[in-house]
Amino acid sequence: MTAQAAADGIAKAFVDARQTGGALPDYPGALPETLDQAYGIQERAIALFGGRVAGWKVGKIPSPLDEAHGANRLAGPIFADSVVEAAGPGDVPIMPIFATGFGAAEAEFLLRLGDLPESFDRAWTNEAAAAHVDVIHVGIEVASSPFPGINDHGPAVTVSDFGNNNGLVIGPAVPRDADVHDWPITLTIDGEVAGTGTARGMLDGPFGAVRFLFELAAQRGLPLAKGQWISTGAVTGVHQVAVGAAVEARFGTDYQVRCSITGKAGSEAR
Repeated sequence: MTAQAAADGIAKAFVDARQTGGALPDYPGALPETLDQAYGIQERAIALFGGRVAGWKVGKIPSPLDEAHGANRLAGPIFADSVVEAAGPGDVPIMPIFATGFGAAEAEFLLRLGDLPESFDRAWTNEAAAAHVDVIHVGIEVASSPFPGINDHGPAVTVSDFGNNNGLVIGPAVPRDADVHDWPITLTIDGEVAGTGTARGMLDGPFGAVRFLFELAAQRGLPLAKGQWISTGAVTGVHQVAVGAAVEARFGTDYQVRCSITGKAGSEAR
């Protein structure tokens, strides 16, 4: 089997499982060893999945894996049919996970892309990337994969299945000129604190995630577009959730967003 055929097979297995709610107890092929291999699988899967890409999740690659892979972040697509809005604390959207796979909730700042440059092929700074962001919201990324070991085998495996994304809850907007880096952020699951943190502790902050995506777009032709959402990283960490969990993320003193977790249609034990 050629490397391309193997990558196609992995992509198809993940897409089939995601579209049917099925389970993948084992990784469907040889584990990708490099980010280049993993993004190649992801690109094939995006084409097979066929949905509109409404944004991109960005996650942290921890040390020492960042040095081994030459990157401290990873990315995956967020599809339009998995994005919901929750404008206030009274809005509690129901977000699905793969009940027999992996599921987690993450408190994140969400940045929406405005007008984009004609070319990404240039040196980028956080400040230059920030000029292409038109709004800032608070939100929750729902991470989930039909493969329960998605985060146990390194970032290349995570990248290969859409970066482990399965949904995005868009919470209230915050002032575009707000300095959010030191806001205290708390994620609770069923009323219990699961994690706390600040955006300043997430590598070089939310706009660093946009810079990373612009650099990735220059390298791989990532299809960025005006209006796409960037989920900029799990400020309080990645916290596993089960079907039935109630999730709340609090940002500073004035902003919060909530969701309830259910099983994806077709998955077992929902």
